[in-house]
Amino acid sequence: MKTVKQFFNNAASIFMAALMLLPTACTDNDDNPAVIVDPATSEDDYTIEVETGLTLPENEFLTKVPAATDFDPDVISALNAIDKVTDVKPFTMKYIYNPDTKQFDSKTAYFFNYKQLIDHNNPSKGWFKQQCVLSVAGKDRPTVLVPEGYALGSGQSLKNRLDLIKEPLLVSLLDANCLRVEHRYFGWSLPEGYTNKWNYLSAKQNSDDLHAIVTAFRQCGIVGQGKWLSTGVSKPGMTTAFYASEYPDDMDAYVPFCAPFMLSLSETSSYDYILTANALGDHVEKVKAAFRAYCGNRTLQQETVKLVRENDAEYRDYDDETARINLLWLLFDNYWAKMSYVPYRLWDAMVPKEGDSAEKFLTFIMTDRSTRYEGETDIEYQRRQNDASGLESSVASYLYRARAMRRAATEGSVRLNPYVAHTCVELGAVINTTGWVDDLLTETEKTELTATIDPAEYGFNYDNGAYMRKVFDNISQSSSNIMFVYGKQDPWTGNRIPDNKLGKNCQILYIA
Repeated sequence: MKTVKQFFNNAASIFMAALMLLPTACTDNDDNPAVIVDPATSEDDYTIEVETGLTLPENEFLTKVPAATDFDPDVISALNAIDKVTDVKPFTMKYIYNPDTKQFDSKTAYFFNYKQLIDHNNPSKGWFKQQCVLSVAGKDRPTVLVPEGYALGSGQSLKNRLDLIKEPLLVSLLDANCLRVEHRYFGWSLPEGYTNKWNYLSAKQNSDDLHAIVTAFRQCGIVGQGKWLSTGVSKPGMTTAFYASEYPDDMDAYVPFCAPFMLSLSETSSYDYILTANALGDHVEKVKAAFRAYCGNRTLQQETVKLVRENDAEYRDYDDETARINLLWLLFDNYWAKMSYVPYRLWDAMVPKEGDSAEKFLTFIMTDRSTRYEGETDIEYQRRQNDASGLESSVASYLYRARAMRRAATEGSVRLNPYVAHTCVELGAVINTTGWVDDLLTETEKTELTATIDPAEYGFNYDNGAYMRKVFDNISQSSSNIMFVYGKQDPWTGNRIPDNKLGKNCQILYIA
């Protein structure tokens, strides 16, 4: 099995060397000096609508991140020369963790907003500002486009710390430029302001956003002279695949990592996958036995509730049954998290067996992707913490999903999570698989553990997988260079693109 780096060294060479160079136009504009525009003072023609009862969070990039003094004035000038680019600001980005210094290496990057159409099907609707970040290696170097699935630099939260953005492995392997684009409706890229309106939230509209930006940058003269490659992990991987489906000729190659495709709101394929030998080999039987030992022992469950209340103040606010169900739910959810982010060698010793103490079972339940595991290297831990930033605490996770989202939709005092909204429109959702322990669960427990989103609660109509099927059909007929990368241990591999939907220049790489 090749290492990831070996693969990408080879794959990058294949992608970059085998394709024809695309001609690009270069625009010179001597009338645009190297002026830095402060985004905080450049919005006199643009106001973010804030719905009554909602409070727009602080934009930490504007208030806490200083402008860099070590910047290339030619880059500033070239960005300002692009027609729809506004609010250019150079800043210092901590882009990669260095295990030798145990610090983050830094580089100068460039923030800008791109004036994007609210509705690409109806320009009369006006425009909004879409956040982007560019790092520059050279105009003749490859350019890696990272089409975010969330907010830039902060996942699903609104902590707008763009200085903490981490660049994909492909950027360093290719010594490439990197252009990151925030997904519409996330962060401060708000087509309808900070509201609970979602009229233009779709993968097609977001792909149109990407196409507009890439078209402009291919002609700007600052980047775009070399090859173009798009990549992303998980939801950004989905966004990459959607973009490949809608605009197969925009990139020289597309590399979606761990991109899942759900065809319903109650997909079980991903959870089914991590309960098979495909994911953990014979070790999966050890995990299944631990689940059965816990789900079938009410006394053990009550003991873990007592223990967690001694160590976690949040649990003291909930009645016994709520706390017990929450721990059951975390047993399933954190198994998913460990499989997604933590090598099995790190948590193997934590898997309990029947007869073990409540302490050992609670340790297994509560360890997740944010835990520091014994034997873990600094770089393994630091990389995962970067990915896990902004997560809710374990106990809040279940209660948030089960209750708070409904309040957000009905009370109007909280903005609905954009990911939840997109799930209800066309992304679909996954649920836990419990069939292998159903004989040990009550009907109430089964209902709680396999609950799914109801789009009607939020005023949405789900498309029943229609868009995902369109993506499959488009890719199956495409001649684009697409490499789907999946992990042998990753739950999302259960929702991979079907083999019979791969186009003639598509392939899947599985990494152990």
